[in-house]
Amino acid sequence: MNTMRKTLTMAAVVASLGLLAACSKSEEPAVSPAAPAPSTTPTPAPVPPAAQDQSAAPQADQQSMQDKLSESAAAAKDKAAEVGQAVSDQAGKLADEAGKAADSARESVKEGAAKADAAIQGAVGNGK
Repeated sequence: MNTMRKTLTMAAVVASLGLLAACSKSEEPAVSPAAPAPSTTPTPAPVPPAAQDQSAAPQADQQSMQDKLSESAAAAKDKAAEVGQAVSDQAGKLADEAGKAADSARESVKEGAAKADAAIQGAVGNGK
């Protein structure tokens, strides 16, 4: 039971860390300062970047992150299925062993009762 808990806990930790790693690699927007410092030199006019490069990069990054997230989710699902199967197998083995132990205990009780009965009958029969 303790091994099963450890296995399930480790699978959950691995899945959580995988999702956290996939999410933490995203680009966060830079925080703009509240009040820019006054400058004494004139600033040059900003050059607009190429429209194609600007729109393609975020879409590619987003698609890449979605792919990574999908792969992580699929890996976590596969690992969970493996762990679930292993747990199921272990539970089946434990149930079989428990059944065998219960049968053995019943047989031992029957044999002990039969021996005790024979001993009582022998003692009562010999005392007459």
